Amino acid sequence: MIETALIAQVLVVALIAVVFVSSGTASMFHPLTYYLVFHTLVFVIRPVLVYTFNIDNVWLFIGFWPSATEFVKSLTVSSVALIAFSIACGYAGRAKPDLSRIPSFTFDRLDITAFVMTVIALAPLAVYSAILRQQGADFSGTGDVQMERDPMTGQPVYVNTTGYIAEAHSMGLPLTLGIIWVSRFHPLSFIPFIAFVSYRAFLGWGRWAIIMGVLGMVLLVLYHTRAKWFRWWQVAIGLPVLLLFHTLGNNRDFLRGVLDGSVSPFNMFRMFDGGSNSFVDSVSNQDIANFDFLAFILWVVPNQSGTYTWFTQYLQLFTEPIPRVLWPDKPIGAPLKWVSLHDFGNFANLTTSLAGDGWMSGGWIGMIVTMVVVGLILGRLHRWFWQSGFLNRYAVLFYCAFIPLSLQWFRDGNITIVKFGFFSLLPILLWIAVTRLLRVWMRLGDGLADRADQPTLRLPERS
Repeated sequence: MIETALIAQVLVVALIAVVFVSSGTASMFHPLTYYLVFHTLVFVIRPVLVYTFNIDNVWLFIGFWPSATEFVKSLTVSSVALIAFSIACGYAGRAKPDLSRIPSFTFDRLDITAFVMTVIALAPLAVYSAILRQQGADFSGTGDVQMERDPMTGQPVYVNTTGYIAEAHSMGLPLTLGIIWVSRFHPLSFIPFIAFVSYRAFLGWGRWAIIMGVLGMVLLVLYHTRAKWFRWWQVAIGLPVLLLFHTLGNNRDFLRGVLDGSVSPFNMFRMFDGGSNSFVDSVSNQDIANFDFLAFILWVVPNQSGTYTWFTQYLQLFTEPIPRVLWPDKPIGAPLKWVSLHDFGNFANLTTSLAGDGWMSGGWIGMIVTMVVVGLILGRLHRWFWQSGFLNRYAVLFYCAFIPLSLQWFRDGNITIVKFGFFSLLPILLWIAVTRLLRVWMRLGDGLADRADQPTLRLPERS
């Protein structure tokens, strides 16, 4: 039964990929491309590995083992989610990339002045946050950034600081991408970006920022070179990045060890040697284990929990922006908790995926509604980009920085896209706002100057 379901899983994603490519809208700029990659990794390749090699370390961590029926149900739910998202995103994003209309942008002195002002305003906070977080988060109560894990939900909470400071280092990504964009891809403009990515790799945590950053940079390069897909040299650069991402997942201190001489850089390739460091062992971690998490969610909701969340988890959008230092009793997570996965297993630091979050909201209907709504949002954004956005120099940077974030939305579900998007897009939005304010100020100044230059009319004096 499971073998048949796995074959069907492959056929479904292959059929959708063929239809998508044949539609003429497919490109690296389309959100559906990213969901197909995500789905293939976590809901096609992962279950094949789990079943073939009996990988159960994630389920051991959670304390749950699915039956054959539950295994097949998880595959079915993920495939239905893919179909719902593909139809919605494909329909809303039906715009063919017209590379011939891509303009050659230039930035005037006011654009550059506004960007420099943005960097001056935000870079110090980003650097301070990066220095503060260089040892990661500490749960022992002694580090620069202290956290504690809520025993009821398993979620980490900042103790001695606020997320606005602790996560501000994420602004380094859009700022360094902006430098490349404003400098029109001058070779020296890549230095800050390389420094940012290297620093994140050195720290070992926040590996997704590396992937998001590289994808954002590649999208800008593709736009600049009028290409829809990766070139061979871009793939050649991307493979070591993926290998580093995977290595850091198994050993967060890998790069530090390489620099201090305690670890060989060739350890990155031990996954191909077999034995205790085999490829199967190396991919048994939680990086692409959303299938395993989904199986647990389907077991919990609603049979164990007795109810669904009914989309109440999105009420966190109204409570999350308030710093805990101003509201010490702020609810951890959603203000209303109809379902807590941590009550039925160890779900600390695990993610629901967009499909799992939709299932928690209302079963089949909740999952389909969630996938359709998100598909329509991202698809409409894609159509806007190729209808008018790609002609605007600010919109291009905004779009290329945002679309890679969709991978994290697909993985985490819930409101994480808002939290990550805030820091990733704030510098770009601030740059746009400062530019417009400067242009308004210049126009007002020109208007006052014109009035001053006009001759004044004097009335004749009475004798």
